[in-house]
Amino acid sequence: MIRVLLVEDSVVQREILRKILRGEPTITIVGEARNGNEAVRMAHDLAPDVVLMDIHMPEMNGVDATRAIMGRCPVPIVIVSATLKKRDMDLGVEALHAGAVSIIAKPKGAVLLNLDKISSKVVDEIVAASKVKLKPVVPRSSSLKNATQIERGEVRLWTDTIEAIGICTSTGGPSVLVEILSDLPRPFSIPILIVQHISAGFEESFAGWLSQRTGQPARLATQGQRLASGMWLAPAGHHLALLNSRSLTLLKKSPRDIHCPSGNPLFVSLAERLGPCSAGILLTGMGDDGADGLLTLKQAGGATIIQDEASSFIWGMPKAGKDLNAATYELAPRDISLMMTDWNSMP
Repeated sequence: MIRVLLVEDSVVQREILRKILRGEPTITIVGEARNGNEAVRMAHDLAPDVVLMDIHMPEMNGVDATRAIMGRCPVPIVIVSATLKKRDMDLGVEALHAGAVSIIAKPKGAVLLNLDKISSKVVDEIVAASKVKLKPVVPRSSSLKNATQIERGEVRLWTDTIEAIGICTSTGGPSVLVEILSDLPRPFSIPILIVQHISAGFEESFAGWLSQRTGQPARLATQGQRLASGMWLAPAGHHLALLNSRSLTLLKKSPRDIHCPSGNPLFVSLAERLGPCSAGILLTGMGDDGADGLLTLKQAGGATIIQDEASSFIWGMPKAGKDLNAATYELAPRDISLMMTDWNSMP
């Protein structure tokens, strides 16, 4: 059983979330808090597996409560937030930086009559959060020589000029993206294309937050725009890919797609348009998104990296890449930064 602490000041919203959680046999509610202060105290006393928490609450909001819980009694936290106002979206993304593992949109409208439409998303996020390994920060390694290599033999010294880098990540991604991208030189000349699984409505706030935290310019990608330096994020409901070697395209979701955006179309387009002059990086996340595309990129001669298990919140997506033998390197975040820096310094 996954033991959940429910934190919500609204009686109506608390009832909606209570019904969702009680409808899942693998989840049990161990307590309910009405504000951030109660949440901090109950998280310490009840030791839940996951905290499901609102952003706007009296006495202490969800960001401050997340920060307090992670400092006192760390536990995976899933944030629920309205998406109607930019301030709500900004606070939701800030909660990720405070230590929350994911954020989902708060149920709206007559959801009590249509719980089946939203319950799967809430349950999936709680299940994913319950698998997160909260652990001490892994010490940064001093050089690529300390990296774990997937293939036997020495690390390949990349000789091809890297013209674009694709990154795919999910649960735990925001914090590791900040760790990796903050260490890059500024300006960083190679375009970085990012697929981050995040609830619709939060992408623009996430792009601004990522830019602020890393010092690298980050924007949402648009159809047909020129491939240029900076970080380009896939918008919700569209796959990000290369149209050709000089421009980007946004692809619509197909009925077969589990994730949209997904890392697979991005990595496949890098393989097809740039081949050995491109790189793909698969970071923490639940499931296997990006693994197939990463294999295609490796087969096309591109540089491929997965995040190592020790530093991953959830070693699902990277492990799927390793199981397919899709990665050339298995690296900690610091070593990923160093390799990207080496690519950037190539003539």
